[in-house]
Amino acid sequence: MEKVKNNLLEEVECIAMVVGFVTSIGLLSLPNGVVQDAKQDGWISVILGGLYPLFLALLAIYYVKKHPNEDILVLSKKYLGVILGNICNILFMAQFGIYLIAIASGMSNVYRTYATIFLTPIKIFIPAILLATYLDLKGVKVLARINIIALYAMVMSVLTLSIALQRGNHLNFSPVFGSGYKNILKASLESAYAYGGIEGMFLIYPFMRNKDKIKSVVFKSTFLIMVIYTWITSICIYSLGYKVTSKALWPVLLVTEGVNLPVLNSFRFVFLFLWSMAIFRTLANYQYSVTYILSYILKVKDKKKSYWFTVPIVIYLCLKVGGEVHRRVFLGYIIPKVTMFNIAYISIIAILIFIKDKGGK
Repeated sequence: MEKVKNNLLEEVECIAMVVGFVTSIGLLSLPNGVVQDAKQDGWISVILGGLYPLFLALLAIYYVKKHPNEDILVLSKKYLGVILGNICNILFMAQFGIYLIAIASGMSNVYRTYATIFLTPIKIFIPAILLATYLDLKGVKVLARINIIALYAMVMSVLTLSIALQRGNHLNFSPVFGSGYKNILKASLESAYAYGGIEGMFLIYPFMRNKDKIKSVVFKSTFLIMVIYTWITSICIYSLGYKVTSKALWPVLLVTEGVNLPVLNSFRFVFLFLWSMAIFRTLANYQYSVTYILSYILKVKDKKKSYWFTVPIVIYLCLKVGGEVHRRVFLGYIIPKVTMFNIAYISIIAILIFIKDKGGK
């Protein structure tokens, strides 16, 4: 019993983990995606896209209110039946596997372009996945603490970009709403997909020590993610303009070239070093989620055995993704479908909980 209590998560640890499920390699390319349609109003689209995580946050609050100690995997079988529930759980697991592979391959593409040109992809994938697995084996409590450290590193790296404001131009935001409401709304869908991964909150809330804090956890973490996304997008538009931002694969890294610090020859390497912590903790979060769900479906008591199965498959699939263009084409095809599934899946269970609750009364 004491061991279970020691593994329970505090409020700040839960916030760090929810943020850790979302913010990673995709943040470096987010501005590029939203300005394609919204142009100088891309930052507005990012805010509107935040309605997706806010919607899931409200559902998470409802889940905890009705079933504080049962995660979505248990509720899926409880309300959808064993067969359909397991099918949905497998699909729910698949999204974390897709995100895991996409982030690992994206990290490889960034590093091989800007930092470790001499390394082949497999020399990046193997240590990255093994490190993520090592963190997972330490348990959810250690993983949560790693998320806190990575959160501080990420916030520090994001704030340092404010130095680039010296070289920007406020006219790059003009005219506000000039791209048209239709384009802004269209781009908001692109940003909504960037909030993918926040569904991880439906796996970790049973680990919360004080579940009365669920409102604080989901709203603080969602607000923090929205602020980071909006800030990053605004910095890119302000510093580069939407035309340059739309052409750069990773516009955030292009902004780092304009950051000059007296004691550093290249701020980009410092930024990538700090960002590496954020990437590794997200890899660990997704690896943990995949293994956690797989162990639940297969009823494997010792979760360590599941890693022997998942690690080689993940590394193999990472090698099959290819370059950055192919990776984004694949994500552009699959992520909208994943998002729609999550909305339907999580909402249907919430509706069934509501119906049963009313029927019981």
